[in-house]
Amino acid sequence: MRRFAQAGVDTICFLPANTVNSLGQPYSSYPPIWHWYERYDFASLDRQIADLQEASPGASLICIVDLNSPAWLSRQLSLAHESGDSFTHLSECLANPRWQQAVKRYLGEFLRHCETHHADRIVAYVLACGHTDEWFDHNGEICGLLKEQAYQAWRQEKQLPPQAPPSAKALNSPDYDDLLFDPAQSPGVFAYRRFCNELIGKSICEFAAEARRAIRPQAEIGVFYGYVMTRLGAAESGHLCYERVLQCPDIDFIISPGSYGDRAMGGGGGWLGCAGSEKLAGKNHLHECDQRTHTHNRRLSPYVSLEVPHWQDSREDLAGIKREFALALVNRASLWWFDMWGGFYQEPALFEAFRRMKDLYARWVDCPSRPIAQTALIVDPDALYYFTQRSPRQKGFQTHARQQLNRLGAPFACYCFNDIPRIPNLADIKFFVFACQWEITSEKADVLRRYVLKDKRVVLWLYAPGLSDGMSLDPNRVKLWTGTTAAEQTDLGNRALHDPPRTTQQAGGSTVEETGLSACAMDGWTSAFLPTPDALTPAMLKQLARQARVHLYTDAEVPIYADHQLLAIHSAHDGIITIRLPNTCQHITDLFSGKCVASNSNTFDWHPNAPDSALFALHNDKDD
Repeated sequence: MRRFAQAGVDTICFLPANTVNSLGQPYSSYPPIWHWYERYDFASLDRQIADLQEASPGASLICIVDLNSPAWLSRQLSLAHESGDSFTHLSECLANPRWQQAVKRYLGEFLRHCETHHADRIVAYVLACGHTDEWFDHNGEICGLLKEQAYQAWRQEKQLPPQAPPSAKALNSPDYDDLLFDPAQSPGVFAYRRFCNELIGKSICEFAAEARRAIRPQAEIGVFYGYVMTRLGAAESGHLCYERVLQCPDIDFIISPGSYGDRAMGGGGGWLGCAGSEKLAGKNHLHECDQRTHTHNRRLSPYVSLEVPHWQDSREDLAGIKREFALALVNRASLWWFDMWGGFYQEPALFEAFRRMKDLYARWVDCPSRPIAQTALIVDPDALYYFTQRSPRQKGFQTHARQQLNRLGAPFACYCFNDIPRIPNLADIKFFVFACQWEITSEKADVLRRYVLKDKRVVLWLYAPGLSDGMSLDPNRVKLWTGTTAAEQTDLGNRALHDPPRTTQQAGGSTVEETGLSACAMDGWTSAFLPTPDALTPAMLKQLARQARVHLYTDAEVPIYADHQLLAIHSAHDGIITIRLPNTCQHITDLFSGKCVASNSNTFDWHPNAPDSALFALHNDKDD
């Protein structure tokens, strides 16, 4: 902390914990606060804050509030034949009035103590519960008496007839392609999943309202939630009430780690939620950077050592933190360097970079940002209710699509389907990617026709768009959106999986492998269709983007983050990369070095010392 303070980092996130982590080890080295019903020892909290103040006297604090069950509460509730472990049985606890009452009393007393004694330091609170404190529910297959009673009340409220919760076998027996559930064949699965997710989303909002009543108006509230972009089994995790939580007036910011699947050199990372939708809802984003450096601590206890993906050496560490910083700054998000197990940040070069980044952040974060992306990735949380939770094929949809878009060589935006009419630069979006749009109800069809399927746009559908109308699955519906029959869809998928790739010559001499991607001219737009989503490549996306008249900043398959004033790029490989801007720029400055790289130009070359990341300011008098 002292080294971060010397680098100018002036905010510390800390966790006064009562519970243990997924390894069974205490989350905090300080003693617990909550010892029994309405029995609290806040001296532990005071000592922790005093130690933080000594290490970094001027730092502001973000306090993570541990709402998970202490061991004694779990065991007390189990004596009454009730599940009380919110870490492993979140929805069971949220349906338990005795658990809710005890935890809300603790929350109120904890916040009153903080506001009475530490309001001068604490600027925000993060409400944390569930598995890994991220509001994950990993017990969707379990339904005790209290939860079943809540489920029956929910069904009555939704005017659904009484029905028992589905069995664990039913929850793991998809109806279509060993991947999706059919609303006609498994209505109970959909209803129960919606109930569990709404219970978690509603509870988050209720806890936020309790917290808001106890704290100063200027203190902010955040949560870990909304992992719809990359979370496998999102329905079972309880994260599909994302849009409701985004609309909660008591929540100020959303937190998520960087994408786990695209952290290596050459990758583009990204939020676990939809950045565009969070902005539309007026929420800030706190980008948790827990990417492991090559110095990270692998030995977590005398008995536990973990070998997990990590950056390999000092050069990768430096390129990685610069990439994550640039991603956050271009999106005007906050940034949290999370030293999760210790040892992440050791070398002087990193702290010199942190010092430079802090200066850049202070200079740019409050500057206006105008979106310029001409490509949009759309995720429909409703579609994620269809997935069977244990299928690894889930990775082939929005997760894989985002990874490939990270190599498009142009910026792109991410939105939830329901936000399409509110995309601020909708008229500029020329290329839409629908990664999981198998549900197209009549209402969604109207949104598509009114806002998307026109103006010479190119629309890429993955797998089976329109397979469901919200009431049943029918493969013959796919042709309405792709111009391809169900039989042709199957044939394309088989060829993509089993035939050797063929290459075709494109304009400019480049080649693109043919792997089942088809295109069909529709009424004022082009429908592109790939039935095997994990066959999607950057080359395919570049081909379609060019057809849509999207401005590609580079021919290289590298991440580009940009708004109208900032542009960032990352590469794992050496070699000159030519960057083409949409318009002539008066001055182009490398912000990490402070050097001007071009003037009165719309083209410049970047010479990465790979792996490397760069951030450029695009100066025009009219933007000042």
